[in-house]
Amino acid sequence: MKKKLKNGLKTLAPAFTWERVICRLIAAWCSFAAINLIRDGNFFDISFAQDTSLGRVFFLSLIIFLLYATVNLLLPAYETDTWFLMLSSTICVIRWLSAYQSNFSNGEFIFTLAVIVVFSLFAVYFVQKNEFLWKKWNPGKRTVWIASIVCGVACGFIIAAITCCRYLTFSSPNFDFGLFVNMFHNMKETGLPLSTAERDVLLSHFVVHISPIYYLLLPFYFIFPSPLTLQIGQALVLASGVIPVMLLCRHFKLSGKVTILVTAIYALYPALSAGCFYDIHENCFLTPLLLWMFYFFEREKYPWMYLFAFLTLMVKEDAAIYVILFALYVLLSRKKFLHGGILALGALAYFGIALTILEMSSAHYAELYANATPNPPIAGPMVNRFNNMIPKGSDAGLMGVVKTALVNPGFLLTQLFATEKGGWEKIMYLIQLFLPLGLLPFCSKKASRWLLIVPVLMNFLTMYQYQYDIGFQYHFGIIAFLIYVSIINLPEMKAPNRQTLVTIGAVACCCFYLVTVMPKYTSYTDRWQSGKATYRKMEQILDTVPEDASVCCSSFLLAHLADRDEVYELKYHGNEPDVDYVVVDQRNSGDQKYVNAYLNKGYIVKEDHEKLILILQKADN
Repeated sequence: MKKKLKNGLKTLAPAFTWERVICRLIAAWCSFAAINLIRDGNFFDISFAQDTSLGRVFFLSLIIFLLYATVNLLLPAYETDTWFLMLSSTICVIRWLSAYQSNFSNGEFIFTLAVIVVFSLFAVYFVQKNEFLWKKWNPGKRTVWIASIVCGVACGFIIAAITCCRYLTFSSPNFDFGLFVNMFHNMKETGLPLSTAERDVLLSHFVVHISPIYYLLLPFYFIFPSPLTLQIGQALVLASGVIPVMLLCRHFKLSGKVTILVTAIYALYPALSAGCFYDIHENCFLTPLLLWMFYFFEREKYPWMYLFAFLTLMVKEDAAIYVILFALYVLLSRKKFLHGGILALGALAYFGIALTILEMSSAHYAELYANATPNPPIAGPMVNRFNNMIPKGSDAGLMGVVKTALVNPGFLLTQLFATEKGGWEKIMYLIQLFLPLGLLPFCSKKASRWLLIVPVLMNFLTMYQYQYDIGFQYHFGIIAFLIYVSIINLPEMKAPNRQTLVTIGAVACCCFYLVTVMPKYTSYTDRWQSGKATYRKMEQILDTVPEDASVCCSSFLLAHLADRDEVYELKYHGNEPDVDYVVVDQRNSGDQKYVNAYLNKGYIVKEDHEKLILILQKADN
């Protein structure tokens, strides 16, 4: 009898080691928490579940604990407690984070960070205890390709759904979508990137930003002339980045499983999708083009590298800075003096020429429209975004920024994390850039590799708040550099460290994605589904405005009226009676003042759809 009891205890012993008992207890508690989240109420309020007795907590947790212990006894070869821990904690995390909106307050951001820290500990522990599964999983080349394509499709679908629903629900303003729709209409008709919606006069967009890369989308817009084509085009451009990411991973001989995880991190990288929240911008081309440039450099296929460097320069005048920084890396870290020199000199020459063209074009149009009322703002190089780094009264432009950084590094440091409002926005931005990558960009013993992180300074040495907000488009080039340096660093790391950091990166990526991207997806798709009839009626109303008529309209209507030669935004047109129709968004009570102004100037009401759209027509039309 004693022998049987002893053998029985010996059989039970592995299931009741201190480590497994503690893991099982936490798993049981997390499971209770997950079950408790089913009830109604705000679980961020201290009063939530206060009517739940501690006795009920202990009783249910004990039942779950015994259930998990039974499963462990039936499957002694598996770390089943870690699976239950991950499952229950994942349910809690999804429920908690999906309740948050995308506009972080400091408190919400700190909560998300706390969730990431704790959840990462669970995830790393899970991976360590189930290492045999990690070692056993060896996906082949075909599986990696399929997984990468699936990641790209998922990435593109979410971006396209958000941005298309923004347009369909009349949520895309003139700045920065209506003006591009108007530009593409003119490109389709004349081949020139002209727009009246951008500066309230007929003006080439290339006076604001030199972005011939847009012509790559023109054939698709020519076939499908719709604003939705531009939104979907941006999504496809960004999603295509999974291909050079996967090829870079293969080049550096990363395993199939790590390659899949890296491509998944790219696809779910919060800043990538969030950068599309304000519709299409030329910056979206930077990510895939730079990644292709990096890939062909690594493969020593230099003609292709130069081609993608050239295409990168075509994105925007300041894209040259990215090529110059990469050239410095090629020169100083990789000792490729010929190719680094060609890249650097070519990009510097282009940058100088582009800035000169912008200044000359701006001066020309300023003179041309000097007598316009109101006097329209033209453009030129947007150096004012770095005014905090340029001494007052100086006309040195960007060279003033460079000089300040070189002669007064102390002042540079004062600006690094400073914001206009004195908040923590740059710290939050830094965490959102690097934590979803598991801090891999910093994990190298080669100091010269830190040159690949330098591009982030473009967004930290400014007080222009949109450049350090992941909800805008100013970090697409930075993303490419951070992904690239992460991939380079991975092969040099020992297996346990590589595994741990990739796990942390994946956890942080998913958590931030849940609180930044998915609420936007849910919000816009729900808005479209619930108001579909209203939005279609608004489209029908706008279709009554003749296509050849000149129009002045509210910002959120402009993209829907932009397929014409002349279209202006109501806010900036100065109530000038020089258009055939004035179209007012009556959902915005602030636009009523424009209605009165145009009625006083002789316009008459053509159509009045209360709380939707009001159309005024010039009396002599």
